[in-house]
Amino acid sequence: MIAIALDDEPAALEILRRHAEKVPFISLTHTFVSTAEALAFLSRNAVDVLFLDVQMPDMLGTDFARLLNNSKTHIIFVTAYPDYAVEGFALHALDYLLKPVEFGRFLQACNRALGQYSKKTGESSGIFVKDGYDWVRVNLDEILYIQSDTNLLFIHERTRKVTTRMTLNEMLAQLPPDRFLRIHKSYLVALNAIQKMERHQVTVGNVTIPLAGSYKGALEERLLK
Repeated sequence: MIAIALDDEPAALEILRRHAEKVPFISLTHTFVSTAEALAFLSRNAVDVLFLDVQMPDMLGTDFARLLNNSKTHIIFVTAYPDYAVEGFALHALDYLLKPVEFGRFLQACNRALGQYSKKTGESSGIFVKDGYDWVRVNLDEILYIQSDTNLLFIHERTRKVTTRMTLNEMLAQLPPDRFLRIHKSYLVALNAIQKMERHQVTVGNVTIPLAGSYKGALEERLLK
């Protein structure tokens, strides 16, 4: 995906540039400190993702976003001010990152953009996770369940297992909530992979996974309604 960034602080742009270099499916091709130059570039070039600051001297980022109302560019706000979050999402922003932006949070926003990009191009939805020193694409259609062990996740797909350093909550934030659900402190499952639900467990493929009582109601509602 082609991305650009607009921020009046060069140091903030440098952080985004370093983060983007670590993400295999994002190409941050240009950065801007001037809203006029960024707007001119967007008028001439197709851009998939715009990382956009809010508090800038010549224009608020939210006002800049309104100028792109009919654009196909996905906006991810990057700001030190949480006060504009509601307005940002009302403008259909894809995400709202607070400075200083940690890489994990940046990757989460990029994976969210990748999901939208996949829908637009007709590709299978997926996210990228770090497995050791490698980046691995995980196809959401292939996931059966995910198991947690402290800060390690074991992503069980139909034909392989991927290990990544992440918490279940961090993973859930990257997955579409209509397709995945947490059913235990250490497990989340793909709803369409569940073959059987019992009182204290569910069956996914040839594996039984514990079902905690505190999550059972939510699972019953999703499966039975």
